[in-house]
Amino acid sequence: MKHKKLFNLGMLTLILFFAGAGCVSLSSNKQTTTGPAGVFVSSDAGESWKQANVMPTAEGVKSIAGVNVYQIVADPQDPDTMYLASRENGLFYTYDGGATWQKSGSPFASGFVYSVTVHPKDKCELYATNGRQIFKTIDCNRSWQEVYREGRSDVLIGALSYNNFPPYQMYMAESNGDFLQSKDGGASWGLLKRFNVRLSFISASPFDGNLLYVISRTDGMYRSEDGGITWVNLKDKLAKFAGGLEYRRHLLHPTDINTIYWVSTYGIMYSHDRGNTWSAYKLITPPGSANIYSFAVNPKDDKQIFYVATINNRSTFYKTLDGGKNWITKKVPSDQLPVLLRYHPTKQNRLYLAFTVLPDASKTQTNTLTNTK
Repeated sequence: MKHKKLFNLGMLTLILFFAGAGCVSLSSNKQTTTGPAGVFVSSDAGESWKQANVMPTAEGVKSIAGVNVYQIVADPQDPDTMYLASRENGLFYTYDGGATWQKSGSPFASGFVYSVTVHPKDKCELYATNGRQIFKTIDCNRSWQEVYREGRSDVLIGALSYNNFPPYQMYMAESNGDFLQSKDGGASWGLLKRFNVRLSFISASPFDGNLLYVISRTDGMYRSEDGGITWVNLKDKLAKFAGGLEYRRHLLHPTDINTIYWVSTYGIMYSHDRGNTWSAYKLITPPGSANIYSFAVNPKDDKQIFYVATINNRSTFYKTLDGGKNWITKKVPSDQLPVLLRYHPTKQNRLYLAFTVLPDASKTQTNTLTNTK
């Protein structure tokens, strides 16, 4: 019982940290995490890794190895173009698959970047948010224009997404549960739904313009099949698994419109019917025993699944080649916290693994903007 309480306390700390909410304080005197953050790349499906942190500048070659990664978003037309949203260092981008990175200018030269989305057919048009405002660029990140400002001090803009089909509507999810839509490139917004739970992510189907999912870190997943007019709450389906509502990651299957992956405190689950029923993979780590924030699937062979599990600041890379019947374990390239895995859709065996640094044991991080209930 004592060990269970300690694990639950550790998980609560990590949940608060990843949610960006409130005041995060680590009371342990042990700070064992070492090594770089930033991004690593593997060309052999996780057998070996090398840093992908080079950032050439006018002052010389620098590194993003100290950057705490929050999200990495790929251009839907060009998988070698990626945008790295960080926790306090602003927005970075690469046009060469991570070989080199560049840093965005104002307003994303610093600060927390919560979400980035790229137009499905125009790689130079993208939107990003710092939680208070939404900015738009139509010249490939050279200049930005504010298109929306949240006037409520206790509401955070948590997620942005495009519809992948004409007329390419924009979607916004907020911390108070408001879900909005723009049909004119962000110039104006209308409310589609009030969920009354904190929303953190949006996933628009790449196969059907009417199929949408919105994600809550604590309340599961909601699905719409009519473009956001009506919604199905999938909470009860996920709650059948202990810790199934405590969100870690999710992924829409790269080729099957009906398959979804859901990573929670329980472990890794999957659905073949858009979330109506769920099954769980049999992992080596027992349900609820590890934090899993990094997950990927080979888009050309969904029997190849990859994840990183963290227990007591120690992380291990897992992969299966047979759909979860057997698992192979490997060492990860840094002792920092692994927060993201991405499988390159066209380059076989290429994986990206991103890290963030846990807060210092002797310091307290406070973010008044995200201190919402």
